[in-house]
Parts: sequence; structure tokens; C-alpha cells
Amino acid sequence: MIKVAICVCTRKRPDGIITLLKSFESLHIPQDIFIEIIVVENDKEAFTEKHIKDFSSNSNLSIAYFLETKQGISNARNRAVSESKGADYCCFVDDDQSVSPEWLFELFKCRDEFDSDGVWGPNPPIYESKVKTYIEQFHTPEVYEYGTRVTQAYTNCLLIKKSWLDKFDGPFDLRLNFTGGEDCFLTAQIIKNGGVIRYTPYAKAFEIVPASRTTIRYILKRTFRTANTKLLVQSILDSNFRKYSVLPRLIMRFGYGLIIAIPCFFSRKNKLSGLLKISDSSGGFMFVFGRKNKFYK
Repeated sequence: MIKVAICVCTRKRPDGIITLLKSFESLHIPQDIFIEIIVVENDKEAFTEKHIKDFSSNSNLSIAYFLETKQGISNARNRAVSESKGADYCCFVDDDQSVSPEWLFELFKCRDEFDSDGVWGPNPPIYESKVKTYIEQFHTPEVYEYGTRVTQAYTNCLLIKKSWLDKFDGPFDLRLNFTGGEDCFLTAQIIKNGGVIRYTPYAKAFEIVPASRTTIRYILKRTFRTANTKLLVQSILDSNFRKYSVLPRLIMRFGYGLIIAIPCFFSRKNKLSGLLKISDSSGGFMFVFGRKNKFYK
């Protein structure tokens, strides 16, 4: 019997976590696998505990709830891993998602076929209302061929051997506790040390996209934050990284964004292209000059 701990971190999303838990009830679980769901609420008080326990009392799922009062995404994920006692694998997904019935089956199918240490899958969007084409472009994840070896992965849809997580302190790095990027940093470290993570497009963990995430303001802020965090992760991964070396690229990207911003704004398909380049390079500038986003604080 293989024990799998499905690790979910949540904060002030009672409806989101219940939607996710409901989707677990329809999972096609391989015969030799036992799952336990680990829910870690990262907050000062247990705001979501009652919702989860009420759901659990009427469900056949094995659900364990924990409150982690130390703030930050790394602290929350580390608590989930530490509570996954006796697990052979940890499977990560977010509290704003809903998994397909074949999600776990497809993750293990790919793992078995390639004998990999981990498997990563996509998080296609589900919108609350109809959105513009350029909004869809932003939220649509890049998809790779089945079995592709990746150089890093994210915890929005990730299966990983617990033994690899046990090799690293944390295992999620506290330097990225408030910025995010702790997942791609950890998976890059695993791969750097000989681990293999494959990709399957068939293990779908859908992202529920509310109207608040379909505004231009949200997209630009997220682009800014992502660019800032990527450079921070890169600087930790690469001891030879020099932050000022990226300035020429950032300046060129910012300038090009300014040039194309107005023409693109009249295009239905690439309306945000220029603004995204400006926002992306601005996030990079903030990193170069010592500013880190604190999204998870």
C-alpha cells in the first residue's frame, strides 16, 4: 500500500477549500493507494476549521486539519510536510483549485511509466464569467508534452516522493516565506541533486478564477510580483548571479514595452503585451534595487 498525503495550505478561503475538498470525493484512486488530506490553515486564528470539520464529518475522506500561526507560505507548506507522517508521497494543490476525477490516477500513471521522483501537471482556468481574449491568454498555462523532464515545477499540481522532501531543511526555504517562489526553488534543488520530475498534461487541477483576477490591474500586479520573485529565486540558486547584470535586459524590455504599449492597446489579441513588458521589467528593477514583494505577509 502506498500512502499519499495531499497537502493543501489555505488562508481566508472557506468556500475555495470546500470546493477543492468536494472535488477530492470524485477522485479515481488507484487500488494500491491510500490518501490522507492534510489541510494547513495559515492564520492567527482557526477561521476555517469549523467549515472543514463539518465537511469531514459527512465525508468518507480522511482529512486532518492543522493551524499554523507562523505566517508565510513556506511555514505553511513546511507544516503540511511535517504532518505527512508515514507518507510515501506528498501531493500538492492550492485552495483556489478543483481537481479532475483522473487527477491522482494520471499523476501516478506518469510516475510509474517513467519511474520518476515527481510529476507536475497543468492548472487550466475556470472563469466565473466570460472574459476577454487577452485575459484568457494571461491565465492559460504553458503545456508540455507528456513525459517531458522539467527543470522546475510548482505546487499547484505536484506529486513528489516524500524521501526527496526529507533531504532538505524545511524543506521549503524560509528566505522565500513571504515572496513565494519557494516551490520552484525546492523542485529546482531536487532536480539539481539528481531527482527527475516529469510533466503530464492529463492530471488537471483547475484554477478557479474569480472576477477579481480578470482585471488589468490584477494582471499587471501579478506580473510585477512574478518577475520580482523569479529574479530572487535565480539569485539564490546561482552563486555566480550578479543582480546588476540583468539591468541591460530590463532596460531594453521596459523601453520596448513603452514603444508597443499604445499600438497593442488597440489589438484584441495582444492588448496587454506592452503593459506586461513594462510591469515585468519594473518588478525586475525593484529586485535589483533591493525591494522584494511581500505577497504572503
